[in-house]
Amino acid sequence: MTGPSGPHNGMELGRRHMLRLFGAAGALLAAGGVLAACGGGGQPSAAPSSGAPASSAAASPSRAPASSAAASPAGSAAKPASSGVAGQYVPPATWDQLLAAGKAEGKVVVAAAPDTATRQKLPAAFTKRFGISVDYLPNATDVTARLQAERGAGQFTLDVEVNGPDSVYGTLYPNKWLDPFKSSLLLPEAADPSKWKAGAPWFRDPGGDTALQIFSTVSNNAMINAAQLSASDFPNADALLDPKWKGKIAAFDPSANGAGLAVGSALYLAKGADYVTKLYKGQQVVLTRDYKQLADWLAHGSYPLGLAVPSSYLGPYIKSGLKFVYLDLPDAPNSVGGGFGIVVVLNKAPHPNAARVFANWMATSEAMTVYGQTQDQVPVRNDVNPTWMPPQLIPKPGVKYLNTYDYKFVTQQRLQIRDFYQKMLK
Repeated sequence: MTGPSGPHNGMELGRRHMLRLFGAAGALLAAGGVLAACGGGGQPSAAPSSGAPASSAAASPSRAPASSAAASPAGSAAKPASSGVAGQYVPPATWDQLLAAGKAEGKVVVAAAPDTATRQKLPAAFTKRFGISVDYLPNATDVTARLQAERGAGQFTLDVEVNGPDSVYGTLYPNKWLDPFKSSLLLPEAADPSKWKAGAPWFRDPGGDTALQIFSTVSNNAMINAAQLSASDFPNADALLDPKWKGKIAAFDPSANGAGLAVGSALYLAKGADYVTKLYKGQQVVLTRDYKQLADWLAHGSYPLGLAVPSSYLGPYIKSGLKFVYLDLPDAPNSVGGGFGIVVVLNKAPHPNAARVFANWMATSEAMTVYGQTQDQVPVRNDVNPTWMPPQLIPKPGVKYLNTYDYKFVTQQRLQIRDFYQKMLK
């Protein structure tokens, strides 16, 4: 065999060598006893949540039992059980404990909307309130696309993502890269069910605890340049098929994910396949996948009638005095969606406590106001007055809209409609 002093031929060890072995063993045992008595120098693991508000009482399936914290041997240098990378994450039981643990981690890595205003204002507001810095990654959709390679290489760099349903329902959720966090909504103002229009924090995933939607904004099917057209010319959706509008309509491509498909779906479900074929093909609708270009066409009158034109891109033109009118088509109800408005927490996050502090904050009126203003979106809390939004884009109680952020619609029905448009528009 091979021992600490080199190879041996099976003969008895020398007396001196035996003494050295026993001496080393004794030293190790003594050191282990000291470390065990001191707790190994590690931090105590957080207890599992037990005091969440009633609206957040569902247990997280990713939560480890409290006893799992004792799995590390005495003297181990491993991270405490609260680390998402080293092992299963055990969330603190109270908001104060969660906040303290988040501050100890020091920062949170967040991927969200790509615009400059959000990059500047959202992290600053969070850090000002909680003292936790934010590493902000713009364009969460691109971040999602590279997660497959990163996670395959054992790299876990992202804590929170705020994105749309394509990334959340199509990639993050089915790949099981997310942690449920409903039971970690411990901040009272975030969890208070009376502050939510839905009667509780609005989780949209099948389990009802992982994907939190914070915006719901009307996406108008059609809009006109008021200097060239009149709303009275369009009493209903059928009026869009009048031959005099041929070649005068532009739209965001309904065969691609985005606002174009949302509006295309609303028209398809309300009026049928024959109608949308006559509209998009028969009326020679000009398509683009550039929101700014679509807004420019409408503003300059190149195409005075637009389908799926985002209001946020018309801001500069409205400030300059141009007027646009949303068409109210009673036979083709508008849809609602949420932009970059679904909050999720990544599993194996490098800063799991700070991640949940950030997720709690995104569920507050403060965060929804800051983020809603930069995104031109309507928060789903009833204690936020979205004065920055045109009244036509605020959902009205009692009106039936196509909800384009519904999980079943996104993962089933919408895909079929997108395939229809892709074939029809070839």
